[in-house]
Amino acid sequence: MRAFLAADFVALAGCSTATRISDEHGDAIVMVQCGSGLSFSICYDRAAKECPNGYRTVSEEPGFNRKTLKVECKR
Repeated sequence: MRAFLAADFVALAGCSTATRISDEHGDAIVMVQCGSGLSFSICYDRAAKECPNGYRTVSEEPGFNRKTLKVECKR
């Protein structure tokens, strides 16, 4: 039973999505969404993967169903 719980946790730990969008000024940003039960560190890890030269955090939104992190990639 513990093996199944550990496997479920590992599977959830990598759950994040990243979408390239525009902010209200038309600038390109990346919106990273992670499960609400996960730490924001999962979102930060995904942002680092999406922005290999680094990023600036635009906003963090701890929602009911998911966390949302919006970042602007450095060039």
